Amino acid sequence: MSEVTRDVSAQPHPSLIEECAGLWRALPDKGVFLTLLAAWLLLFQCLGNSTLGYIDTSSLFGWLHYVYENSADDQHGYLIPLVVLALYIWKRETLMNVVKRNWWPALFLVAGGLLLHVMGYVVQQTRVSVVGFFLGLYGLTGLVWGPQWLRATFFPFFLFAFCVPLATLSEPITFPLRMVATKITGWLNAGVLGINVVCSGTQIYESNYAYKYEVAAACSGIRSLTAIFVMALIYSFVAFTSPWKRLLMIGSAFPLAVLANVVRLTMVIVASEMGGQERGEWVHNNEWLSLLPYLPAVGGLFLLGWWLRERDGEDDSTARPRVAQPA
Repeated sequence: MSEVTRDVSAQPHPSLIEECAGLWRALPDKGVFLTLLAAWLLLFQCLGNSTLGYIDTSSLFGWLHYVYENSADDQHGYLIPLVVLALYIWKRETLMNVVKRNWWPALFLVAGGLLLHVMGYVVQQTRVSVVGFFLGLYGLTGLVWGPQWLRATFFPFFLFAFCVPLATLSEPITFPLRMVATKITGWLNAGVLGINVVCSGTQIYESNYAYKYEVAAACSGIRSLTAIFVMALIYSFVAFTSPWKRLLMIGSAFPLAVLANVVRLTMVIVASEMGGQERGEWVHNNEWLSLLPYLPAVGGLFLLGWWLRERDGEDDSTARPRVAQPA
């Protein structure tokens, strides 16, 4: 009689939804965490904001929505929770395998978040309360699921820092970006493309004043810098383990963001040279054309990542000792 063997590889692999559902079912003390989470959310919903002069709401989340809607440079805050959730899903196997237990020292994180919120509430600095909210939320996960969970989720949770709105606080960053982009754009157009433009501070204008543009704070490139910085941060921690490679990827965000802004400004100047101020303003305000400058920046980021990944594979192959196989 022939022995019938079962092909394990032929078994259907669980889908992504099934794996995520399995992780949720495997989490202990879900009821405890959901109760603590509800209490934490209720606190910041009812007593989260004391700066009622801007918007009449006591909710931290209502204040955040108001700030995001009135500051285009901070609207990436809407997307960050989705990015964090995607990284949690990507790490689902790791999260499934970590040892989960109640860990009382995490109460210090919760207390620290609560203290930050009280300070922010008293001095009417709601941004401080936003930091306190996320720090306390991180502490609650450690309180219920332990230190290994905190270590495994530190990087995804760190990205919530980008939910803190900067608004006018970003001026020390936006002004240097404006100056650098203006100078490089002026040099590129006058010295390389032969377009007769003049730069003065953050202004770019044609020598006969046929068109004139001010590189305002909204055009500083802070949005592209934030987007590329987040992409570089995620890419570096997902793809590499070497600290210097991670730092190189993260450090590349600044020149790549400047490159994107220079490309955008150059598009406006070339359009103005061809059709005057009106044509340049059309290019500046067109939503689809405003996405084109991201292509060389994102392409440069992934090209750098590909180059480092190749070297990373070589380093791993040479550095890893060979283990003799048993006879």
